[in-house]
Amino acid sequence: MYGSSPRSSKIESYDYYAKQEQQRLQAKLDNKDKELSSQERADIIAAQRALERQMQKQHLRSEVPKKVTEIIEDGKQELARIDQLWVDLLADYADIVMQMEHSFESKTGHAVKEWMTQYRSYQIVPNENLIYDFKASLKLDK
Repeated sequence: MYGSSPRSSKIESYDYYAKQEQQRLQAKLDNKDKELSSQERADIIAAQRALERQMQKQHLRSEVPKKVTEIIEDGKQELARIDQLWVDLLADYADIVMQMEHSFESKTGHAVKEWMTQYRSYQIVPNENLIYDFKASLKLDK
């Protein structure tokens, strides 16, 4: 199998043998010439179900790491997007502060700038710290 991992070829090989066994068990159930007791029939059905569960487990063992990697990559991309939004937000806020300062007379403009700077210190910086704490608490690795 070109380009497949040893793990996937192992699963495909297991699937092949498991399907062969499923067909063999189904043939026993379908055989009209041979009378099966209810216990034999129940045993065959139980064996089929056990085989099906084993196949599902094999597929989960293969798929779960892929999904985890996909979730981690999505999380990293989302975190990078949020980081960029945060940087853009702070830059926009700084621009607004400067524009507000220049829009008013000198004393009023200076007071508006001071108020907005204090607002940033008391309202925005704690949220920024929450974001950094959150990022530090995440571990987006395998």
